[in-house]
Amino acid sequence: MTFRELLEKYKNQTATPEERKQVEAELEKYNALTEYLLEQDVDMEGEDLAGQQEELQKIDRSMKKRGRRIIAIAVVIACVVMGALTAFQPVISKVIWYDPTERDLQQYSYDISCHLAVLAELTMPEVQMESVIVTEQGWGKYDLQVQQREWSSGKYIWEDGTVTRGKIELKSNVYQYGAINAFSRGTAPFGDSVMTETPDAKVALADLPEYLKMEAYVSLGKDWTMEELADFAAKQEGYLGWVGVRTSPEGEQRLPLMGFDAGGSGYIWENVDAVYPFYELSMHEDVPLAEAWEKHFLALLQYSIDQGDFYARLNQSNDHGNACQAVQKYVTENGVKTYGFLYYGTPAEMRKLLENEDVEGIHVTDYQLRVPGL
Repeated sequence: MTFRELLEKYKNQTATPEERKQVEAELEKYNALTEYLLEQDVDMEGEDLAGQQEELQKIDRSMKKRGRRIIAIAVVIACVVMGALTAFQPVISKVIWYDPTERDLQQYSYDISCHLAVLAELTMPEVQMESVIVTEQGWGKYDLQVQQREWSSGKYIWEDGTVTRGKIELKSNVYQYGAINAFSRGTAPFGDSVMTETPDAKVALADLPEYLKMEAYVSLGKDWTMEELADFAAKQEGYLGWVGVRTSPEGEQRLPLMGFDAGGSGYIWENVDAVYPFYELSMHEDVPLAEAWEKHFLALLQYSIDQGDFYARLNQSNDHGNACQAVQKYVTENGVKTYGFLYYGTPAEMRKLLENEDVEGIHVTDYQLRVPGL
């Protein structure tokens, strides 16, 4: 009889006492084996769980180690990048934004000095631009010190300015444009001219001491060609300064007034003259003065047009580059002519100037004592 059949009789309570003992002995054996196997499973599960926890700890330690490594690498990279940015900041800054320390025109002077010198000569009758000192402040920022010289007194003036990421801000005092009513025919009428007419000017000058050196705007009753101006200058003893040029018909208005310095003084920009012939009057003394003046004025205009990007960065520049294009067109069609000029001389030299029939009058803007021996 099989154990299965025996077990069935045990369950049906038909088994004999001997068969019952046999089944119970087998069941006892089975229970012991079951308990043993259960104990073995628990031990194995504990070992597996401990192993899994240990593996997880290893993974966690590895991830933390890797995280620290990544953080360290990121810090190193950030330090390297910041160091590189700091070290190469001037180079990077000058690539991105306008650089006022450019020296493309002249080896020993900033280009900005020449740019402002041209603007001053064309539009500022009473001052001369001398130089610009540039101090870098980092990341497209610069401090400027602009030096000007007054024609009448010879006094030097320093004005501050800044360059901030390409935009140039100069103090308003830098822009010393000519007075619109100083010449009788320089501008369309805005009101009464400040000119003193010739008869009254002669009376006012009659008793003035000769140790005065005067600055005066001289107004002409008709426009002169450069030949007429050169002929006049050759007969005078005083100093011919800034010459106003007719840049539009008399009935129209174009500001600021434009002209040029007839004396050609200041720094010598030889390299600029090579690109813009007659930029430097002093380098062309073998050419008739009238021709040199005309070509000089045209050179200043062309320079301003070519450097239009610079002038567009300036505050209060009145769109100088584009304005010069319109002036260039007008003088090319009508010639370079003057309606008046600045003149420096003693009362006697001023009286002699007023003897010319084309001179309508003068407007004195400054005077200085010039006592011999002092």
